Amino acid sequence: MPKTKSKDNRDNGAEERWPARLVGGRLREARQALGKTQGDVAREAGLTKSFVSAVERGETSPSIGSLYRICEVLGLPVASLFETAATPESNVVRRAEVRAESFGGEGVDNHILSPRSERRAQVIETHVAPGGSPGPEPWAHSGDLTIATVLEGSLEFRFEDHVTALEAGDTIAYSPADPHSWGNPSDDTPAVALFFVMPAEF
Repeated sequence: MPKTKSKDNRDNGAEERWPARLVGGRLREARQALGKTQGDVAREAGLTKSFVSAVERGETSPSIGSLYRICEVLGLPVASLFETAATPESNVVRRAEVRAESFGGEGVDNHILSPRSERRAQVIETHVAPGGSPGPEPWAHSGDLTIATVLEGSLEFRFEDHVTALEAGDTIAYSPADPHSWGNPSDDTPAVALFFVMPAEF
């Protein structure tokens, strides 16, 4: 489970990429609207009450797997947690307008390259620090297809019955509905990958 960070020690750049207060507030509002307690959510999601409380207060960055489990209990699309403004209708995205975002885990920065208004598919350029991962535990979510191409470094994709190591130039395709996890196995080399997902996830 991710380590809780104090507000005094939290890295400013990481805090901007992971909108802790925004995400925590929306999870709390959704829980209260359903009349559930933090204990209810924790029990149904297989987490601890203290962890759910810390996420709602914006004191920890959950793994993407934990986030999906909480959202499943609340009947909440994960994408809705990160909406901060009206979605631009333009079908063009300029690189200068793209900013790094965190969707959970440690050492993972995501750059959404496709238009936010396009929900049929999404292209995400993901930068992964040495040892970085969206989370160690497997996760799954609805969707038709994920294709990942490693551009730099290496990534390790873990499934229920096998592990696949990819180097720069390698590509993998899989169903996001199958439990999986991935991460950068290197201790000193960052990785960059391009993810194509159908439909849009974030």
